[in-house]
Amino acid sequence: MASRPQPRRRTVKILIVDDHALVRRGMGHVVRECFTDAEVAEAGNAAEALSVMSSTDIEVALVDVRMPDSDGLELLHEMKQRWPDVPVIMLTSFDHAHYVRRALAEGAAGYMLKDATPDDLEQAIKVAMSGGGNVLSPRVIQNLFESMDGGASENGGIAPRPTSSLTQRETDILALLVEGKSNRDISRALFLSEKTVKAHLAAIFRKLGVTNRTQAAMVAVSMGIGPGLQALDFGERVSVPGSKR
Repeated sequence: MASRPQPRRRTVKILIVDDHALVRRGMGHVVRECFTDAEVAEAGNAAEALSVMSSTDIEVALVDVRMPDSDGLELLHEMKQRWPDVPVIMLTSFDHAHYVRRALAEGAAGYMLKDATPDDLEQAIKVAMSGGGNVLSPRVIQNLFESMDGGASENGGIAPRPTSSLTQRETDILALLVEGKSNRDISRALFLSEKTVKAHLAAIFRKLGVTNRTQAAMVAVSMGIGPGLQALDFGERVSVPGSKR
């Protein structure tokens, strides 16, 4: 009996943006090791990156934060304006909380450091492609929490807001969000419709002065809502490379 043909794996198109050719080649090698059918494109600056994005159906972009003639965060902004459905992971040596907050505010799917392992990078790309949440390197997360002790930075920082204005229901929802629960999980746990959960989350974001789940969870933990940093199972909200799910 003839064996059934195996389905052909889909090619994954990934763009690597970095001003150092050696770094691009090295990252490209790692990506191909992780995804055997990967089609890797390279760009040395923002102009080259936008040109590639315009001519190729890129599915994930890995972008350095700082390049001599390009601002990676401005490039991120431009990419999300023109290709909002393409996840962009910042891959850099700079772990300053200000850069991370700006990247998340601009819609980055993740913020990884260049000392990440190949397995970390593979996980980050898979999570980004699935739309499962933000992927942050553990040191990045630690820096974000530590930076909250000093309040918001002068440029786009997230300052913890008093939670006294939150209702009990909103506090309950926020605590579940910190645990990494999806809207569906929250709705089941609290016997609410997903529509109602979304409405509560919108109110929570407004009261906390944040724009997404990641920021809301960080503010919540800094104010004692939900488990502490070491206990977090970031789940759908934030994935930590190397952690066991």
